[in-house]
Amino acid sequence: MVYGDEYGFVTVATGLAGRQELAEPEAVAGLGRRYIDQALRAAAANSLLFAAVSPGDARGLRSFLAAGFTPIGSEVIIDRMPSYKAH
Repeated sequence: MVYGDEYGFVTVATGLAGRQELAEPEAVAGLGRRYIDQALRAAAANSLLFAAVSPGDARGLRSFLAAGFTPIGSEVIIDRMPSYKAH
């Protein structure tokens, strides 16, 4: 699902392990929290939502913290490249 208007948007989708995740808002500076709040209001009551925020995105992190999210950890996703051949 996508929530937004002509100034920006945020997406909610099924992420890793079937988790419902909000992606970092793509918005005019200062409006990220507005889109996060819009997505939270549209989410089903008592649904568990995770935020997917890049470690270096201070603006996105501030938006999620202002919306009431609490950091619980970090993850690194590693995939072996199929074309890799050991010598």
